[in-house]
Amino acid sequence: MRELASIRKDINSVDSAIRELFLLRMSLAHEVAETKAQSDDKIYKPDREAEIIEQRSAGMEEEVRLKYIALLQSMIRASREYQYSKILRLNPEKFPFHPSSEMLKPKTVFYQGVPGAYQELAARALFPECEPVNVPTWEEVFQSVRDGKADVGVVPVENTTAGTVSAVYDLLLDYDLSINRSYIKKISHCLAAVPGATMADIRSVCSHPHALPQCSAFISAHGFTAIEAANTAIAAQNVRDQGDVSLAAICSREAAERYGLSILAEGINDMKHNETRFIAVSRTPTCLPEDNRIEIAFHIPNAAGTLITVLDIIAHYGIDMTEIHSRPLKDSPWCYVFYVDFTGNISDHAVRSLLYQLHEELPYIKVLGSYKVD
Repeated sequence: MRELASIRKDINSVDSAIRELFLLRMSLAHEVAETKAQSDDKIYKPDREAEIIEQRSAGMEEEVRLKYIALLQSMIRASREYQYSKILRLNPEKFPFHPSSEMLKPKTVFYQGVPGAYQELAARALFPECEPVNVPTWEEVFQSVRDGKADVGVVPVENTTAGTVSAVYDLLLDYDLSINRSYIKKISHCLAAVPGATMADIRSVCSHPHALPQCSAFISAHGFTAIEAANTAIAAQNVRDQGDVSLAAICSREAAERYGLSILAEGINDMKHNETRFIAVSRTPTCLPEDNRIEIAFHIPNAAGTLITVLDIIAHYGIDMTEIHSRPLKDSPWCYVFYVDFTGNISDHAVRSLLYQLHEELPYIKVLGSYKVD
């Protein structure tokens, strides 16, 4: 039996040879990219790749064959990524997305709910020069922006306790709007009732379906019945209008004060680190120099391994993925649209190469937006 040191010496020699061959293969991939940049030929040809893998792995012992296939697939993928990068440097006009470089200067900003809602507070924080206009539903926010009644709409997309706001993500695709700004607000819920009511009087609490679970421990500890309302500020408005001392609202301090309610308890959310991320959407996609976050949505073929392939591509560009979630694809049972959020700026070459590759290789991709996250 050979000494381990001797075996390692041979391994080092093999690794050096692989390195040289890999560099040679990348130089050949560069030549291919130059040729395809002129011919407009497709880079990704799955049938040809499958044929190459089948031919070159034939005759191997099964366990080793599987490892070789993984190595070969990785090398082919690296070659493809290299070609996309080189072609984009040679022909920048091939980049399929064209955001504006001008900052939004809206005159009209819409939000869902009534004055005092967290969404109004977010709209004022994002666009202090505008007087926000309220509409009853998120869909009306999107409709108003699409139809030109509003320049911008402000809606919530995620809470650290309740998770993503799925309906808003669906509307982003339905109305083909773009995310331009992002704002994270610390949420501190209070219990508010009509003047003169006490904690002993309260039997029921009403609030938005996302706010209620954020305060579930408080609600359970006091034995309250939870009632859903369209919005936290609407809940406060309802409590004022009904004048029932047994009914309280879970809402912001601002909403309680606006509707003349007495605050019976503050900071009642279960998690004290409770934040909601709001976005501003418009008809115009933008990319500003200070933007550091990009969000995309895509479909993939309903086949084994397709999602991990996409995630691998993102990772191979050295890009940090910060979020992923999925939603059912309408009219296609058991198929999904995936939403991915990652760091970077659309002017970065690596980001542009990634988006170019995904655009060429996926059946559907949309850049939902580019924005800054502090």
